[in-house]
Amino acid sequence: MGRLNAMKSDMKPLFEGIRFVGTAVTVKTLASDLAAAFKAIDLCNPGDVVVIDSHGSADTAFWGENMTLSAINRGVVGAVIDGACRDVEEIRKIRFPVICKGCVPNVGSISGYGDVNVVVQCAGVAVSPGDILIADGNGVVVVPKDEGAVILEKAQRLLSTEHLLLEKIKAGATIGELINVDGVFETVFSYQDRSMENR
Repeated sequence: MGRLNAMKSDMKPLFEGIRFVGTAVTVKTLASDLAAAFKAIDLCNPGDVVVIDSHGSADTAFWGENMTLSAINRGVVGAVIDGACRDVEEIRKIRFPVICKGCVPNVGSISGYGDVNVVVQCAGVAVSPGDILIADGNGVVVVPKDEGAVILEKAQRLLSTEHLLLEKIKAGATIGELINVDGVFETVFSYQDRSMENR
């Protein structure tokens, strides 16, 4: 995706080993109101990810144990929050994947405001309902839903190239030796084409 659509580096997994792929159900909060997040969980289907745009707030928790258990009941595979969460010890015991900006004990209010399944901004990336979220220890990437097949094909080609590079490095080469004289990596396709010719 041209090095685009990766969320900012201040988004941190709540524990090590988090890894998930799912489709976005989005939340745009108003102030510290949790109502839209509650509604979003009820709208989720198995395989969904709750994505909460809390405007980067670090002083109010927009996720906690009760929301985690509710999300599990709906088959949700993870929560991505542009803000804070609470009940972290309980969530870690459950091993429910949460990626957020921090932890705080202050719980939000329930006033009935906010929007669900609208375009949101989460950690510097626009997320639309149905977009594909991919998360692991490296961070979170958002794949627009209409580009999923194209991005998958590109990623598979890139992975094949990565395997070729890794084989060369394990055989004694260095990454510097695999850069051309202009200081630019040869394209994915040139490596791919040569590998196909050699078969």
